[in-house]
Amino acid sequence: MTATILSVLFGVLIFCPYIITILILMIYRRLGTAPASVLGQAADLTTPFLFLSVYIISRTIYGDLVGVYIAITSIIIIIIYSIVEKMNVKEFLIKRFFRKVWRLFFLLLSSSYVILLLIGLVLKIMEYTL
Repeated sequence: MTATILSVLFGVLIFCPYIITILILMIYRRLGTAPASVLGQAADLTTPFLFLSVYIISRTIYGDLVGVYIAITSIIIIIIYSIVEKMNVKEFLIKRFFRKVWRLFFLLLSSSYVILLLIGLVLKIMEYTL
């Protein structure tokens, strides 16, 4: 029974990772903290679920080996962003760099999530109509 509830909860969070963001913003709003100051923390906690969501949706659409492409793309983004950051900043701080990269991943994965959902929806509509 508990395993079923946990698997359903985990499945819902994977399918719609923005539930976490909304819950965090609601909790902090009840505590009296402004949502603008907490948005970064909410994005940081949502990003791992976005990685899983994008992986599952893209694997459903395109098949196997998608995880390898996502990992390689993530590593390439980190390398390129570290080079750009090192050239623009005098003092390279690792913690600050990883926070920036993590939030960049949030933005990229959010757009990928929406695009993949639209592509999947269009493909399923085409599959049922043909």
